[in-house]
Amino acid sequence: MSNGIFVQGSLESQILDLAYYISNLREEEGEEEAPYMQETKKLIAANNNDVYIQLAKDGSIFLTKSDREVEGAFNLLVVITLQAQDVNAAVKELIKTLTQTESTKTSLKQKILLNLYNALPSNSPLRYDAFLGLVDVTAHADELDSLYGQLDHIDAWVKQWGIDAQTERQLYNHVGEKLSQVGEDKLAFDFLLKTLATYNDDSASSTDLAKDAVIRAVSIENFFAFEDLLQYTAIQKIKGTKEYELLDVFLNGDLNTYKTFAAANADLMKRLDADSNVRKIRLLALASLGCENLTRELSYAEIAKSLDISEDEVEMWVIDVIRAGLVEAKLDQLNKTVIVHRSVHRVFGKEQWQQLSERLNTWKESLNEIMAVVGNAKLIAGGALQGGAAAVVVEDKTAQQAEVTVTNSSN
Repeated sequence: MSNGIFVQGSLESQILDLAYYISNLREEEGEEEAPYMQETKKLIAANNNDVYIQLAKDGSIFLTKSDREVEGAFNLLVVITLQAQDVNAAVKELIKTLTQTESTKTSLKQKILLNLYNALPSNSPLRYDAFLGLVDVTAHADELDSLYGQLDHIDAWVKQWGIDAQTERQLYNHVGEKLSQVGEDKLAFDFLLKTLATYNDDSASSTDLAKDAVIRAVSIENFFAFEDLLQYTAIQKIKGTKEYELLDVFLNGDLNTYKTFAAANADLMKRLDADSNVRKIRLLALASLGCENLTRELSYAEIAKSLDISEDEVEMWVIDVIRAGLVEAKLDQLNKTVIVHRSVHRVFGKEQWQQLSERLNTWKESLNEIMAVVGNAKLIAGGALQGGAAAVVVEDKTAQQAEVTVTNSSN
């Protein structure tokens, strides 16, 4: 038997070839008359799916023996399995063997699962099972980070595989759990949101997941995009609950709002870290203060009052909010002021659109004034070149732009 995928000969000869190799690994005697060979021949004669299931199970020996041919044997097993009468059962049995057999041959497991995945049709739901097996094997070896780059494609794959909503949820839940186990809380939360997006009702599971999403969003250290949660139907369905009130605090509240809520909901707050919550609400409150005072000098005293801190702590909090990506600002330590150049809106609604419109109109008016001054300067310069022509600019206040009238006079 040589390394590589075996396609020579009939299906029966491939099965017997693989059975003979398994028999040798078991150190059976008798070659064609060996017990495993006889058992396999009986299964072939029965002409059902049992032979494929049996080979898929017994392939576990390839993971426990040191032999240079085991990869080739596994590839042959993949070819045989895909020709089973019940491909679904045979493939799942092979995946079970690869994921549940105790072995140090992690790279071999990963390689065979990838070969199996790629050998399946691109629209086969069994690709879901193969991918899930790959995640399990990789996570068990503490190498899950090697798959992070592939997770970006998972939504497209789900559509290709044609799996139903329930299976899709199972996939997202499973990957999310594995990510949580290795401390990747932000990535795990992304998969929780993918799961949440599959719900359009207010079932018990949907409600529980939505509440959990709020708690985890508050708990993740550098998560501030609370407004994004409002797009999920499941989140909208939990209005009136304590969890939704908590979400509203982090969307619109300040430190005092948070303290009032926390005092009234001690049981819920036991699930959260108080110091982490206070830090996050202060950063969000500072971002809101920045939005309200763009390009205006904010004194240390104003910031200290808003965050309920001493003036000595202001610089630390400004640096933290900049590091968090919520604000772009400049500190003036001499005058104890802060100028905010950009700040993230916690909620961008009608009021924020109105503010943006007013700023654009102000910018437009300023630009028109600058254009008028530049135009007047050009006309004066042109008149001087022609022997002292005078230029007069008249601005029509009712129009969108200045009207320019030129009167020339000779000496």
